[in-house]
Amino acid sequence: MPNTPLLTVTIVVQDQKDVIETTLTSLYECSDIPLELYVIDDASSDGSDQVIESVLDYYQHEQTFYFQHEQAAGRGYCLNEALLQCSGTIFWAPNSINQLDEELFLENLDRLHSSYHTALLQRAVVPSEQAEWLGLIKQDQWPVDESFIWNLSKIPAQNRYFSPHIDSYCGLELAARLQKHSYLQSEEPWSRPNSLAEVQPPNSLLQQEILFSLLRGTTPHGDQRADILEELWTLKPNDRPLTERDFDIDLLNEAVKLIDDGRLNTALEKIEEVLAERPSHPAAKQLKIKILERKRRFVEASELKHEVNRDTPTEPEQKENENQPETPVTETTTTDSEEVVEEEQEAETAAPKSEPEISLIIPTTIYGKGALEHCLVSISEHCNTDNLQLIVIDNASLDDTHDYLQELQEKQFLQCKIITNNQNNGFPASVNQGLEEADTPYACIMHNDIEFTSDALTQLKALMEDHPEYALIGPATNKTYNPEQASRNIEASSPGLVETEYIDSFCMMVRTESGLRLDKAYELAFFEDIDLSFQARTDGYKVGVAPHIEVTHHLGTTTFPLDLDTESKQYWKNVAYFNEKWGIEKFSEEELKSLGPFDQLLALDELANPLYPEQEIIEEFERLFTDEMKTEIFNSDHDAETLCQLVHLFMVMDKREVMRRLEDRLEGIELPASLIYQLVRFYYNRNIYSRCIHYLDQLKPQNESLRADLYRLAIQVENKNFDEAIPMLRHLMDHAPANPTLYKLAGDIHKFNGNAEEAASFHKLAKQINPFRFDKTPTDAFGFEL
Repeated sequence: MPNTPLLTVTIVVQDQKDVIETTLTSLYECSDIPLELYVIDDASSDGSDQVIESVLDYYQHEQTFYFQHEQAAGRGYCLNEALLQCSGTIFWAPNSINQLDEELFLENLDRLHSSYHTALLQRAVVPSEQAEWLGLIKQDQWPVDESFIWNLSKIPAQNRYFSPHIDSYCGLELAARLQKHSYLQSEEPWSRPNSLAEVQPPNSLLQQEILFSLLRGTTPHGDQRADILEELWTLKPNDRPLTERDFDIDLLNEAVKLIDDGRLNTALEKIEEVLAERPSHPAAKQLKIKILERKRRFVEASELKHEVNRDTPTEPEQKENENQPETPVTETTTTDSEEVVEEEQEAETAAPKSEPEISLIIPTTIYGKGALEHCLVSISEHCNTDNLQLIVIDNASLDDTHDYLQELQEKQFLQCKIITNNQNNGFPASVNQGLEEADTPYACIMHNDIEFTSDALTQLKALMEDHPEYALIGPATNKTYNPEQASRNIEASSPGLVETEYIDSFCMMVRTESGLRLDKAYELAFFEDIDLSFQARTDGYKVGVAPHIEVTHHLGTTTFPLDLDTESKQYWKNVAYFNEKWGIEKFSEEELKSLGPFDQLLALDELANPLYPEQEIIEEFERLFTDEMKTEIFNSDHDAETLCQLVHLFMVMDKREVMRRLEDRLEGIELPASLIYQLVRFYYNRNIYSRCIHYLDQLKPQNESLRADLYRLAIQVENKNFDEAIPMLRHLMDHAPANPTLYKLAGDIHKFNGNAEEAASFHKLAKQINPFRFDKTPTDAFGFEL
């Protein structure tokens, strides 16, 4: 079915040796379904990995991506890993498959793809009203993840994730966040699970997470919010009468220890067990408030504080309670727990704030609140926060980041300082603003999509103190552009600190007395971190990687929505600037001349900057490209790889005539996606739209991307085909609400139609998101000067 969209299927495996073979086989046998498959083994210990590898080796499916975790991360976290990397617009994450109805499945995929609805459900199980949601949460059976197929392009960007805090019913939690959206339904199930697969029944923690998701979708002080809060506070495991003897005091003691260890979610679960038995228990409520505030859930904490104050007994009531007989307990009494909480609170109030030693400098922009909040929660859970000062630079965010930051400031979270810009100043300039505000010995420059799983900040500071010759030190991570910081390349025998040429800016501990500043010429992103490392080394400092200190990096959370990657104009512009600034030689004449003339030409193709070819390479090309070489190229038969290289080289050197003759030979050759996109960019910048469409039509489904859709939309706008352009624009706005090109094109449509005020408004938004591309200089939709 050629019109069926590419499907991304994600299978998360944790000790499922008995069912994984059937699941994978059911998918691979459906040959008519174009799919990419992510298989994530979440630290299985039962031999599941051997079964997976055997099946993958047998089927040799080109679009299967297999990942293994050494430590369990949880189902929600694994699904988000796949979401960040997947190419498909349709997403399905079944727990297991025993049988798949291929015909019905394809029919539902096409229904979903052609509809303006968000998700396709197996049966009419997802409620449409809040009261129905509250009823569903009380039931013993919930719809499992295979009941949901998601059209990612129709889910708002701020909600396009699964809760990382739960290990089952991730689809239902997402549906709870999207409760105002409409759904399609399928009367018949398109798949049946394996009877051996186990899915845990709903528990109080799962109920709580769903309720919190519903709570976030309500307005303050409304009746709906009150109903959900009441349900949260009265959550009970059963309905039998409760007595004092049913209360296990050890749960509170466990919760206190878990809080000290930074395991806030588990501590909250223990406290919820106590409150389920005794909803008015004051010590449990105080501990819950403490956890909620550390998790930055300030609104819920405030509501609970109000309830505690309202329920505090008057003096006559206290005296009456004093006359009641004491309840026998074993080691620690309820009163002891209450006193512990009160003493902790008094100590926190009375103790003077210690002077901060590390400034956390975090720029954020567009829809960055979710990533930032997740980052700050991980810091509060895993890092020593006594010596931290937070500096957030808000680059004209499009979501409610401003309100969130104000709330942090009101709560004096990490002595928070806020810098607000009216447009996106870019990562380098924003970091410099933070460095100017920092008055601490060290500053940790961070992306907002970093997650801490240990106290990496204290460890990095300790290395800085022990090694004063270092100005920059960075940790290892799961995703980075620097191979020396990639966890997969770290060996156990590596020393604690390794000197290197440069570090990645996802997390950089800086010695502030060095006076280092990022170069603003790098604009939004790319190479500013390598440049800073070069500055440090030029000033006589060392730069190092701490291979055994690790953080998690959700790479691309900010850059990808801004259409920034290693193929973007911004990237190659910064490459050119960096090489020129630091005098980087592009090639060795001796090595180049050891090759024959033709091979030298091909070598230049690999060396040249595709958008800003270096002058020395252009001169070398002109020397090699003689009339004899031209004749040789035209008269020779080239294999597909060589032909693609030649086309690319003559495109970079802007030799249109030669390039065009070689292009004719590309017919029937399967072109690499990277070459297709570069050819489209080349012809788009020359307003030759027919050639753009010619190459865009050659993209395989798995290589389709937002950039391809942007080119198609821009061509429709340039051709004034507004009947087709406007629906495309609306669709892409839902899919990528932070992309500045969309606002530029929306403004162009209004301008063509004489709506000057609306055009100016959209163009202003484009400039706000990326002022370096969409300033007052006339540009096309992709930021190239006209």
